[in-house]
Amino acid sequence: MIVKEKKHIVHHHLWTRIKPRNINFRHYFGGAAFLLILAQFITGLYMIFYYEPSVRDTYKTVQFFNNETLLGAFTRNIHRYGAFLLVAAAFIHMARGYFRRDYQGGRKWNWITGVFLFMLMLLFTVTGSILPWEWKGYWMMEMFNNWLRTFPLVGERLYDFFMTAYTPTRNFAIHDIILPIITFILLEIHCLSRMKKRGFWDNMARQSVAALPLIAVLVALAVQYPVPTEDPEVLPLPMDGQFIPAPEWFFVTFLLPYWYFPARVIPVYLFWLPLIFFAALIALPYLNKRRRKAHGEEDAATLKKQRMMSLAYIGTGAIVSTVLAVGLFWGSVKGPWMGCNCCHNVAMGDRMGIPPVTYKDTKRNPLLLDNRWMMRHWYEPQVVW
Repeated sequence: MIVKEKKHIVHHHLWTRIKPRNINFRHYFGGAAFLLILAQFITGLYMIFYYEPSVRDTYKTVQFFNNETLLGAFTRNIHRYGAFLLVAAAFIHMARGYFRRDYQGGRKWNWITGVFLFMLMLLFTVTGSILPWEWKGYWMMEMFNNWLRTFPLVGERLYDFFMTAYTPTRNFAIHDIILPIITFILLEIHCLSRMKKRGFWDNMARQSVAALPLIAVLVALAVQYPVPTEDPEVLPLPMDGQFIPAPEWFFVTFLLPYWYFPARVIPVYLFWLPLIFFAALIALPYLNKRRRKAHGEEDAATLKKQRMMSLAYIGTGAIVSTVLAVGLFWGSVKGPWMGCNCCHNVAMGDRMGIPPVTYKDTKRNPLLLDNRWMMRHWYEPQVVW
């Protein structure tokens, strides 16, 4: 009896240490995003040992890792779906902070670093999608360059630099060295310093228990919908897998204006609006400060004005969130997952036509400079070519 009581006490003490505290919709996604960052770091480290960032052999090493190494396919799928869920969790976490005004008071730098961390997550999805260097990765780089081209004053210089100097090796350095270093510096300011004061490992244990449902979803996606690995031996249909979550969906969504708007207004949607959006997010702690409680009763006009301002604030956030969600859904429906190799594969014949000899030469093939054609060709290659 004494032994059983001791075991019960030990189990009860362990559960009280790891039991999630105050975990609900408002607090869930911040801890989940941090755990997903750690998962990306661990799986990325494993893949680095087999990855060779060279134009000729990069995808061969990816195939070897996926098909021949211990838990290679599972690791790559966890990394891929982890990236998708990470951006989604970070977005929900930031939206929750916006509606709750978590940037007010003494949490200004917590909010600002969070905004920059979200921007870094988007950069991770772009550079990570390029890394395998199959056709999808190549076209992802092309569209990223086209987006940079919309920047005023420096756009053409950025485009020329990345078109002539951006290689898998440099992309690897950005994705696996530069961005992780910046991320962990920002994480120290954003949450790690507070977690250490509260007890890092106890906090991690509680967050891990709370995130078990999300971890289950991540593992299920990795097992049920593996990343295509037989390219270029097996040619998928252009629109196969269009509903399977992929991290590049987030970036492709911002490129939809290439298809739907005239060229003269594209910089408004691809540069100025995102710039204003992120600048407004960073400036929120300075623009919307916490009001001190007034002594005495406020008059009806003041209360009405405050209610109207709150409704406008909430309405703006709801509209922006809805537009981004609809854009993500629309981009995911329109964007073929399997890449362009289904059409352009010299080794396997002309399925829908082998690429022209000028498919990398912007001078001999002016269509490569036509951003709207490029975007439409990516979305519906069997229609626009």
